[in-house]
Amino acid sequence: MKKIISNRKAEGYIDIAVGIIALMMVLVVTLNIYTFFMLRQDLDTVSGFLIETATSEGSFGEEFDERCEELRSSFFEFDVVASADEYYNSTYERVQLGDKMTVTVSVHTYVRGVGAFKIPVTVSTTRSGISEKYWK
Repeated sequence: MKKIISNRKAEGYIDIAVGIIALMMVLVVTLNIYTFFMLRQDLDTVSGFLIETATSEGSFGEEFDERCEELRSSFFEFDVVASADEYYNSTYERVQLGDKMTVTVSVHTYVRGVGAFKIPVTVSTTRSGISEKYWK
């Protein structure tokens, strides 16, 4: 290493500069992967809370919306898609006991640290559960 740096042709300096740039690129990619991994864990937590609320209530009604807004203020802004295999009453989005309910939570973000380029990335997670409420 000392021999490369002390070379008078300046080739050693160029090699070291290119090596440092490559190392920084690897560091940026590693930090982005870590950020997306942590974001995915937060989304998994949020979707778990939302599906728990939806299954215990047996609907995607007011309680679900309130819990969703509460989690948005606690965590970050996210998109929610709630669905069920079959609705008992589509007006109130009620789900009968034993029917499957699904909640998908997603966030649209960008890969950071790549200069002027914006690379869009969507991170999402899906949770499902069984309705625990019987509607008469």
